[in-house]
Amino acid sequence: MFVYVKTVFIKESSMKKFGGLMYLLCMLILSGCSGDACKVDGKMSDFSGETTVYLLRRTGEFTHDTLMQTVMKDGSFRLEIPRDLWGEQYSLKFGDKRSSVAFFAEQGNVRIEGSGKTIYDANVTGTPANDSWDRYQKFMLDIAKQRNLLGKEIGSSNDSDSIKRVKYTQLFQKLEGEIERYKDSLAQADANSVVPLFLYYQALQLLKYDEIDRILAKFPQLADNRYYKELKAQADVLRKISPGVMAPDFEVKTVDDGTIKLSSFRGKYLILDFWASWCGPCLAEVPNVKAVYEQYKDKGFEIYGVSLDDKKDAWVNAIEKHDLPWIHVSSLKGWECPVAKIYNVTGIPKMYLLDKEGRIVAMDLRGEALKEKVASFFN
Repeated sequence: MFVYVKTVFIKESSMKKFGGLMYLLCMLILSGCSGDACKVDGKMSDFSGETTVYLLRRTGEFTHDTLMQTVMKDGSFRLEIPRDLWGEQYSLKFGDKRSSVAFFAEQGNVRIEGSGKTIYDANVTGTPANDSWDRYQKFMLDIAKQRNLLGKEIGSSNDSDSIKRVKYTQLFQKLEGEIERYKDSLAQADANSVVPLFLYYQALQLLKYDEIDRILAKFPQLADNRYYKELKAQADVLRKISPGVMAPDFEVKTVDDGTIKLSSFRGKYLILDFWASWCGPCLAEVPNVKAVYEQYKDKGFEIYGVSLDDKKDAWVNAIEKHDLPWIHVSSLKGWECPVAKIYNVTGIPKMYLLDKEGRIVAMDLRGEALKEKVASFFN
């Protein structure tokens, strides 16, 4: 068998031009293959005509920002996410539908397929983070099935209510342990993945600063990520208001428009109480707090109430109506109260218990636990 090979001689100058063109061509091909973009392609059935698709970023428990939007035609749409938005989870909302689809923005082609009837059940695939998130969702579905099945078994047993409560607690702890181990396995498998970082971030308000420190140590490569930065900021805040540290000082207006500093109570045990006239749980706790106050007010004990009201009349009327005889202050800025931000108040009632030197001793005590702790100071 003979093979004919044609030899072509090219001048050196032509060879250089040819080489340059080949290099550019290769770069274009490689660029196209690497997918140096985040493209989101979607196909949603049960949509006809045109529907606006909104890209949403969550900013709070019930709030979000709309970052981008496009028009979906007969169920098909495409979005290209700017690089500065990569590394986060976003939601896609379709017109006035209440459900949405969550996905992670990262380099590559994200594919979303679903139905307008069950938007929440759409499949999101195509990139490592979204594939990882899909596996996590399936894992959580399996956990939910286990919880329901075992919960029914416990509920239908002939055990006493007290034994059932113990078994429910054990079941909850067991499944929560499995979830935490799953998160840890994701972090160990890929410290560059934003998915496990996001899962820790979801529990932001439940974490202590030392727990956050341990979490962040797992993701040194993601220090510029939004979730990493917010976790770190939360740890830095909590570090300043944890038991054992000096309570940050502040000065706020009183009911009569005077001012009083927190530090002016040094020498007394103190409850720093964040509340509001519209807060039902705060008012429900008043009898317990009042009982403690009446018992120890003459022994070196005080209460310093910081209201998150934004209307002075409502604040003053609540003090009078419920006969709250201790010190009261308020910036009248509602949730924008500067002191509430310093003390990481994201829900009320919120209480800090301070010793005579102004150090934080305990926080979020209620009912009998509060009474016992205060009593321990004077016994």
